[in-house]
Amino acid sequence: MLMHCSISIQDPTGARPNTRYLNSCVLLKKVDDEFYLLVKNTMYPTAKSYELTMLQNIYHNFIREGKMELDFSEPRQLLLIVCKDKALLYLFFRKLKNIINGKDEMNDTRQAPRTVPPGHEIVNRFHPSSLFFVSYRHFDIRILNMRHLNTLVLEDCDLPTIPVQIGNLPISSLSITGSKLPTSQNELDVFWNFTSLSVICYTLRTLKMDSIGMKHLPFEIFFLKNLQTLSASNNNLSYIPHCIGELHALENLFVADNSLLYFPYTLSHRTFKEIDISNNPFELPRPLKFDHIAKYIEKYGNEMKNPLELTSLTHLALNNLLKYWLPFKRQDIPRSLWICFEVIGRCMLCRNWILPNNCRIAHTFALPSAENIIKDNKINGIPWQSLLCQNANKCERLAHS
Repeated sequence: MLMHCSISIQDPTGARPNTRYLNSCVLLKKVDDEFYLLVKNTMYPTAKSYELTMLQNIYHNFIREGKMELDFSEPRQLLLIVCKDKALLYLFFRKLKNIINGKDEMNDTRQAPRTVPPGHEIVNRFHPSSLFFVSYRHFDIRILNMRHLNTLVLEDCDLPTIPVQIGNLPISSLSITGSKLPTSQNELDVFWNFTSLSVICYTLRTLKMDSIGMKHLPFEIFFLKNLQTLSASNNNLSYIPHCIGELHALENLFVADNSLLYFPYTLSHRTFKEIDISNNPFELPRPLKFDHIAKYIEKYGNEMKNPLELTSLTHLALNNLLKYWLPFKRQDIPRSLWICFEVIGRCMLCRNWILPNNCRIAHTFALPSAENIIKDNKINGIPWQSLLCQNANKCERLAHS
């Protein structure tokens, strides 16, 4: 991975620190099964290499400000990195962490290879039998002709929309990390219709959406019945909708570096293989009016009733959509229903669907259950938000019936 940035190289044992930053290129490279970090600038025109096995610490507390420090033991140097592209710096940090943790990590350049590899099993130039493709900076319509595509990487791309035809490809791994989506204007109008097509909603198992400026998880991802890994780190998420409990195959969840205050109770009894919740505030909203559910109640009051108490065609449509979870396109349902998928959930006792207007909200504290959990040292428990039917007696009868 190549990154343009400014770097100051310091000797921690020196008497006078070096405060001079040089415009530099940084590259992660693999040579003979060993990973190296290469730095090229006016001081090192032929590039200076650092073996990643000599990396002692990564200081990333200020990564959201575009700053990161790498502490190497040999040579004994501290690299201070400043990058204007904060999303790219975060992507570089995650790739660096994956290499250190021994995960399979693709180290790429920003150009496709000039030749087609034999067997067409890795990146090539739009060969129809290709299984793997990487596209940077823009989406090329020729990708849609690759009918056997298994892995698609659309990182650092300008994506005004994600073409719906991608859903016709048997993709099992999709990454849009670092890409530019129109989330800053009106996020509800960003359609994720590719998830509603009958192929990808069964084949997709890994979805990476890191560093795309996302404020809400799109409810369309709940059509991905076999999704096992969801990565949405370094975004602007303040909550995870309760509907995520409908992803029964989900076993890896990465939501580090967001603004999460709590987790939905629907995930509390699940044992993940790996979960990353680091760099989130995780505290109950004080005052509660800052919570998205409270905002919904304040705006809609009792206009939207419990789907179990059907009084209109709107409520009937919502109940049917939730009952069968059949894939549909966002623009094919009333806009008034879009917000419902952000706040609706199941009662923790009777498991029926309820809206916030007709439920009680409670919180408990515990850590997620996982084989490997990545968290801040100060976190001993996080709030779990549960929804309960307003009529407690009726709810308990239903739960035991």
